[in-house]
Amino acid sequence: MTDYLTTRSHRRRASVVASESVYERLRDAILSGEIRPNMRLIEEDLAEALGVSRSPVREALLALTQDGLVVRDRGWVVRDHTPQEVLRIIEAREIIETEAAALAAARITEEELVELERLAEQMESSGADRPALNVLNREFHTKITHASGNFLLDEFSRRTNISYWNFSIGAMQPPSDDQVVNGQHREIIAALRAGDADAARERVREHLERTLEIMRELVGD
Repeated sequence: MTDYLTTRSHRRRASVVASESVYERLRDAILSGEIRPNMRLIEEDLAEALGVSRSPVREALLALTQDGLVVRDRGWVVRDHTPQEVLRIIEAREIIETEAAALAAARITEEELVELERLAEQMESSGADRPALNVLNREFHTKITHASGNFLLDEFSRRTNISYWNFSIGAMQPPSDDQVVNGQHREIIAALRAGDADAARERVREHLERTLEIMRELVGD
């Protein structure tokens, strides 16, 4: 009986690990824009592409429905967000990430600061296309929130770290002003390196407020 229970426990643990891995890969693909809104997600195709059985794929898709990224409509479909929904998400991001940056100013390590500088350099010099820049930008902000040392802020950030151009409203994106964004990233890093909580909070607020202004203009809010 003990051997049976041990084997069953190992299998369950392996299944959980597999579903978490699939979840992370699909979530990243959706948030980066690699998998677009309204695209159908076929369990068999995903299982084959990811080298897993259908069970962890199904569990991952169920988790993504809880995140609001996937819906069930005669199958699994990547959920598109209305401009108004994305605006609310960015409003939540501003609240979460500004306070996370203030905490990070006191807790961030030199290694994390160096990593932020590396990401900033990549965004400035890579000449990457928009989806690739989105990935780098998301990683930049995620690392700052993680540096806050607050696991709840970290979790809330994961649920709101959505860029408006990842969805169909990306077609409404204004001409890029990446130079302004890059400069703001450098100002955020400088505030964090100085350990200035107020400056870090304000620099992140200004950075996200710019995105909010764009969205408010688009949706007339």
